[in-house]
Amino acid sequence: MSIESPQENKKNSKKLRKVFRVDKYVCKYLAEEWFSSGESMREYGKVYGVNYHVIEKIIGEDGYNIPLHTLNVICFNKGIKLSDFFKLVERKYGGKLDDHYELK
Repeated sequence: MSIESPQENKKNSKKLRKVFRVDKYVCKYLAEEWFSSGESMREYGKVYGVNYHVIEKIIGEDGYNIPLHTLNVICFNKGIKLSDFFKLVERKYGGKLDDHYELK
């Protein structure tokens, strides 16, 4: 019988979350192509119809498990159809897109 130290117990109790690669590349595209002109997060939020906290999550290093509804609102306010958005993402990251995920 082994007894875990408090540090090991804390380490093992951390819940790993899945970061899907598709979500990561969708967010990366948004951050690089649409949120890169130097506006504040609040300004981007106003322009794209979402709370500025959503913009902060999107531009974060690990990306964001972005809900389809949120992505649809952003695309609507950009004046682009969701299907066309995915074509743009596929054009830029096509070779890297798959259904895998990373544990973080």
